[in-house]
Amino acid sequence: MKKHLIAVVVSATLFASSLWAHIPNANQQESSALADIIQKSAPAVVSINVLKKPNPAYQQSQQKNKKNGSKGQSMSLGSGVIFNSNKGYIVTNAHVINNAKIILVRLKNGRRYIASLKGVDKGFDIAVLQIHAKNLHHLSFADSDKLKVGNFVTAIGSPFGLDQTVTSGVISALNVNSPKIEGFQSFIQTDASINPGNSGGPLLDMRGRIIGINTAILGPGMNIGIGFAIPSDMVQSVITQLIKYGKVKRGMLGVVAQNITPQLSSALNIAQNKGTIVSEVIPSSPAAKAGIKVRDIIDSINGKAISSAVQLRNMLGLMRPGSKLTINVNRNNKNITLDAQVGNPNAIIRQKVMPFIAGLKIRDYKELEGNGHYVKGALVVGILPTSQAALAGLLPGDVITSAQDKAVNNTAELMQAAEAAHKHLLIKVNRGNMSAFLVIEKSNN
Repeated sequence: MKKHLIAVVVSATLFASSLWAHIPNANQQESSALADIIQKSAPAVVSINVLKKPNPAYQQSQQKNKKNGSKGQSMSLGSGVIFNSNKGYIVTNAHVINNAKIILVRLKNGRRYIASLKGVDKGFDIAVLQIHAKNLHHLSFADSDKLKVGNFVTAIGSPFGLDQTVTSGVISALNVNSPKIEGFQSFIQTDASINPGNSGGPLLDMRGRIIGINTAILGPGMNIGIGFAIPSDMVQSVITQLIKYGKVKRGMLGVVAQNITPQLSSALNIAQNKGTIVSEVIPSSPAAKAGIKVRDIIDSINGKAISSAVQLRNMLGLMRPGSKLTINVNRNNKNITLDAQVGNPNAIIRQKVMPFIAGLKIRDYKELEGNGHYVKGALVVGILPTSQAALAGLLPGDVITSAQDKAVNNTAELMQAAEAAHKHLLIKVNRGNMSAFLVIEKSNN
């Protein structure tokens, strides 16, 4: 009986060995797939050498460099990726080509070209270059909104000047906005090795598509397992404007928003604890005209869900003035749809600055006096010492009760009077137990 049992076990073992011999090793499959991706993608990745323009510090040290045998030329290295082979368009980081005098692009096959700068935006750290060449390869963009933590990724670039270097890893975090590195950021974080010289190169998915542009590392000048890439959706929005206009013209809605924390949700009795809530609406801004109010929760814009204040700022930073918006807000647990038009930031700022009350911090004032009468007006809570109001003698704690001989019951009425005034603004203030008239002259600026 034991002999028969041993024979069965041996037979089963041999059968299993024979079966596994015909099944490809999983690691071999992954390695083969990765090799295919690199082979197809690498020809579209370029190395970028930049000869810098001299700066004052360079000019001062130029003579010293010559004495030491140095040629005194400042060079920088980076990477890029071709995304339009017909036009020869290359995307890279703005900091790679910053202050460039000559931009030299080198392809995988060794061909070299002098590139022209098509457009640059330092806020998003994106630049578009153009070379005139035939038979170029290019890579397409993937939808970075569909990425998940744990997705396998590959980076190709020229770290330390080593062309066509490939590293791999996984996405370790998404929508990263800290530490602060750029003006607009919502990074993909990866543990794929990214080192100096990788900047501007692509971060690829397992289909060889661009999911991000490598831009920064966290560490002492070299990789420690934390690298950052600009998401492809943001990159595409930026390069579209750079190609068409040469720069990104930013729009503004006119709101100040903040993230909803569990504590804030509880204190304000809000049903949700994620998203972004409006804490201020700028008067006369597109947001004010659209009917957005303080405490509104912005859920989505043009159908795209808004999950944070940073995301809202980034989205508006990519929209040109005049763009149409459909905004979904939650107000008192009710969903409301509002229509707005993106405004020009400079115009909105000018609307807020009025010549007579510029430099003032004011708030509505209403208090019952000892004689039983209410005093209404605009309370001065802060004042710029160099402002026209300060020169007229206005002080913190003053309550402005009239302007141009008309009663002022709140800050809105004071602003209306200031907007209508011409050469000067006559105001009446309550200061302690006395009242006084003051005249604010119009600034000559």
